[in-house]
Amino acid sequence: MHLKFFALTFEKKDMQIETIKKMTGIRRVLIICLSVLISMNFIFSQELNYPLKKINGVECYIYTVQQAEGFYRIGKNFNTTEAVIKSFNPQITDGLKAGMQIFIPVKPSSTPGISYIEHVVEKKQTIFRIRKLYKITEEELLEHNPQIKDRSIQVGEVLRIPVKNEEDESILKNKNGNKATDTEKKHSKETQKDTNGFHDMFRPQKSDTLDIAFLLPFMLEQKSEFSDTRFVEFYAGALVAIQKAKNQGKNLNIYTFDVEKSDLKLMEILRDTIFNKIDLIVGPAYSNQISIIGDFARMQKIKTLIPFSSRIYDIAINPYIYQFNPGQDIELKKLQEIIQLKNNRSNFIFAEIPSISSNDDGLVLSGQLKDYMLMNNIGFNTVLFNQEYAENLREAIRPSVENILIFNTSRLSNLNTYMRHLNALSDSAQIKIYEPYAWRSSKTKRPDSFYLSVFKNKFSDVSYDAYMDQFGRLYDWLPSSELPRYDLLGYDLLNYFISNIISNKQETLLSYPLNEGIQSDIKFERSSVKSGFINNTLNQYE
Repeated sequence: MHLKFFALTFEKKDMQIETIKKMTGIRRVLIICLSVLISMNFIFSQELNYPLKKINGVECYIYTVQQAEGFYRIGKNFNTTEAVIKSFNPQITDGLKAGMQIFIPVKPSSTPGISYIEHVVEKKQTIFRIRKLYKITEEELLEHNPQIKDRSIQVGEVLRIPVKNEEDESILKNKNGNKATDTEKKHSKETQKDTNGFHDMFRPQKSDTLDIAFLLPFMLEQKSEFSDTRFVEFYAGALVAIQKAKNQGKNLNIYTFDVEKSDLKLMEILRDTIFNKIDLIVGPAYSNQISIIGDFARMQKIKTLIPFSSRIYDIAINPYIYQFNPGQDIELKKLQEIIQLKNNRSNFIFAEIPSISSNDDGLVLSGQLKDYMLMNNIGFNTVLFNQEYAENLREAIRPSVENILIFNTSRLSNLNTYMRHLNALSDSAQIKIYEPYAWRSSKTKRPDSFYLSVFKNKFSDVSYDAYMDQFGRLYDWLPSSELPRYDLLGYDLLNYFISNIISNKQETLLSYPLNEGIQSDIKFERSSVKSGFINNTLNQYE
């Protein structure tokens, strides 16, 4: 296998340090110049969660073109082509423009020479198992089922399976529902023998040593412009926490893989027999790989930390997943608590920008908040930001109290037209806006605000200085100074997992204790013994 793999045992400390030096030395300029901040969603993923409409009998997504998007990027995201897009959108004569709504077929048109059968997804089936069962590649499966790109498949979901010749078609059509024929049963057993890592393998008795596998997109074999030093810094901070645990007498083995951004790369890595003994998987980062690792973690019963994404589709039924980034449900709950506390001394105004995309997180969140306030008899005003918005907003503002504005968009760029007026208005009235965490990185001037974050806005001098001293002992470079810091995220999370989670064998726990980290306070909880854990420490800052 052509894998970028590091087997790092902490009895060989020098080897680890050289590995980090190698990764950082290659990209020293990028480490120094790193300026990209993470938002509440950390890694943005392409989600096929758009309104649907039938065009000429074909079910299509209604998609709003984003700034700087062209046919190539949209086609790649939806597994289609420019020609297909144009065929469903004859109104496109002068190219694509931001804000334009277009139709994109959910399922690709049939390819000449290929027929299809339908497969109903069964319990515990993964994309890997299905493609092995039918002897097709993942690319072929996704090409004919673009709706499952970047998400887990669901039980009962119907997939189209391409059949290239009559012999294959006749064999596969002998299926009664999803009951396998003798041929399929034989093939399935043979497949399970070969997929080392995608079946319920034998897990040997463990010693006191804890084994941790990192699956991160270091992109070491790519050109430097494709690398992302955030993950190198995350890994470096995690190793500081692991070294600290080693100094305290804990036995740890560390296995590190460069999974890039490829589904196939990840699946190839997961076939390694090293995963027979792994106690904790850390990563991956990108949504297309997270769905694969979720299935793997559940089947192999390996605790898996997802440090970056806030959208894990099967977390409600996967008790082995730990999601650090709380996501919109926790954000909504926290905002509801704030509204209750401010109810009698604040004036709530929902500022509605026209023509906001239906998949905008801010639109969903503002709608949920309004529903909550109506159910609890909490008063609010709604101001449509049209040509008369300035006068309507002045009428909605109460001069003697704090006026809290909640927008129906999470994209600050949608508010550029209105921000100057809001700044001027804030000079004569108490205006405070709720801003998503992603706005923190913008230099756009705006009124007073409050935001929610899993990250603290200042650190304890004592704990931070001790961490930086240890970091300096291990590495001859400094991490990015921008907040939030990926190295501190890696340090806080691995400290927490080593102390509270990895060695804890209780299967029925509903929560773990609160831990105060340097950059993040962490507390993992779940709703039932069948669900995964989500960090719920989302704090308010102004």
